[in-house]
Amino acid sequence: MLLVKNMETPRLTIRSWQKSDKDFTLSLWGDKENGKYMSDPIRENMDEAYLKCVDEMEDNPEGYYLVAEWKEDGTPVGTCCIFPENGNYDIGYCIAKGHWKEGLGTEVVDAIIRWVKAEGGKSITGEVADINLVSIALLHKFGFSEDRKTRYKNGEKKPILMLIFIS
Repeated sequence: MLLVKNMETPRLTIRSWQKSDKDFTLSLWGDKENGKYMSDPIRENMDEAYLKCVDEMEDNPEGYYLVAEWKEDGTPVGTCCIFPENGNYDIGYCIAKGHWKEGLGTEVVDAIIRWVKAEGGKSITGEVADINLVSIALLHKFGFSEDRKTRYKNGEKKPILMLIFIS
């Protein structure tokens, strides 16, 4: 799905993902440090099936894949996604580690919440690795509460405990 209109924050533009964003996306999601918090495999473990899925993110009929970039020069600093289903919107976000602790996650989540409300969304959910204390605190700040826990294996076959949050 493609955004009709970009989202804006004080410092960022959040726009629909394009194939030209693939290298940035793979470097962000495939990073070993980010990998502790995500289901995506690290770069060297990305197989053809995974890469094909990334190639098909542009205008995906199941949800919105988005890129957050600096307003001033268009440099990408993060990604996010929104998957609507029956009035609930499941979200995800990732900020490039060179920009951690700059408040960009707060701007991205705030923009997503405002957009979901404008779309008539009834609830928002997000999965966060239980070891990602910063992201857990961020969702709490926006009024999310822990709903349930799940476990899955990420690209390195390590189990990760995920907390499901709901607004």
